[in-house]
Amino acid sequence: MNLLFISSNRLGDSLINIQVLNKYIRENPNINITLVSGSLAMPLYDDYNQIIKRISFNKEKFNFHWLKLYTKLFNFHFDETIDFRSSTISFFLKTKKYQIFKMKKKENIYEQIQKKFQTNIDQDMRLMINEERLNNTNYNNYACISPFANWYPKEWPIDYFNRCCQDLVEMGIQKIFVLGSLKDSRRFNEILNVNNKIINYCGSSHLLDDYALLKKSKIFIGNDSGMMHLASLANTPSICLFGPTNDNIYFPKLSKNSKLIRSKKSYEELTSNISNLNNYKKNLMNDISYDNVLMEIKKILND
Repeated sequence: MNLLFISSNRLGDSLINIQVLNKYIRENPNINITLVSGSLAMPLYDDYNQIIKRISFNKEKFNFHWLKLYTKLFNFHFDETIDFRSSTISFFLKTKKYQIFKMKKKENIYEQIQKKFQTNIDQDMRLMINEERLNNTNYNNYACISPFANWYPKEWPIDYFNRCCQDLVEMGIQKIFVLGSLKDSRRFNEILNVNNKIINYCGSSHLLDDYALLKKSKIFIGNDSGMMHLASLANTPSICLFGPTNDNIYFPKLSKNSKLIRSKKSYEELTSNISNLNNYKKNLMNDISYDNVLMEIKKILND
């Protein structure tokens, strides 16, 4: 089977829809995949041996990116095309069958994809990684946090993350890894290095190595971000912090180990009176109770 898989541009969305790619690989042992992905998410697929062609695809002005993509694909024949960009490019390619995913704005995105493509929660909600990556994770009794996000209003105050680190160390956690992007690494000095147990992992390793680290972590604490979705796929016991983003849509609802804690105000209450969300600079996560988070930390570590 020759499959064209057009993934999302953003890391978080790519992690959510990778369950579909896993399903097709599971059901078609001899599959050959042509992958189209944003450059940020492309490393997620580095250990997928079934991918024979990778095309990095990023937005350009006047939709030139679609024309460029067409010129790279029009000579190929596909048995099926799956498009998570909700585009019309499938109509112009040589493909026997196509499925175009269009997100419904009021339903959980994990559940939408799972129902549409009939993925298996236990088998498909994961990333394929080489065993060597897991073997190279030599740490024990550690935690992971992701205190930074690509939009400041959805960051839980850094002082609360610092308190988490102090309490985690007092509970016996030996190391705490701070996960994020290379850009986030510049803010590592905002984290108090409790007893020199805090390690900056932001952008310093491969995404799949971050995934391997998360798979063995005792706990993950983070805002709504790509790292939160990565922790969900790794099945890490996770505390997922939400405020001015819609948890009804983006919370990893299919994960049994993900715990939602959100601000007292709903997503609509927090955002309805803000005219330009992209340019909004104030924090909207201040009312998430530290005590509630600490209570969940204790539950997870005491299980």
